[in-house]
Amino acid sequence: MGQIISNNTGWLLSQWAKWAKQGRCTPNGFGESPMFKELPEQEAKPNLLITDDEAMLIDSIIAKLKIRDREMAKALVLFYFSDGNASHVARVLSAQSEQKINRKRADVLVKAGTAWVDAVLFMGNIVK
Repeated sequence: MGQIISNNTGWLLSQWAKWAKQGRCTPNGFGESPMFKELPEQEAKPNLLITDDEAMLIDSIIAKLKIRDREMAKALVLFYFSDGNASHVARVLSAQSEQKINRKRADVLVKAGTAWVDAVLFMGNIVK
C-alpha cells in the first residue's frame, strides 16, 4: 500500500468513521457495537476522501488500541461517530461504566486515543 493521503490524524479518523457508517466492511475496531446496527438504511452516503485500504488500516489500528486500552478506544470511536461530540462520549461511557465520566475526561481520552493512532501511523512510516 502507498502512503496515507493526509498527515492529519483527526481528519483520517473522521473519514474512517464515515467509511464505517457506510457499511463497506465490518470494522474490526468495534464491529459488534450497537452504533453500527442503528444506522438508517436510507441515510445519504457522503463522498469519501479515503480509500478502502486506508480505512482498513485505520480500523486495524483502532482494533489494536481496543486491545491495549478499551475505554480509550471506545471514547475515540464514539467521538468520531458522533461528529465530535465529547458530551455524548461522556454520557455513553458513564452509562456503560460503574464510574461517572465527565466531559473533560472524555476529551482527554479522545485526545490520547488520537495521539496513539497518530504515533502508530508515524512509527509505521505511513505518514508523509
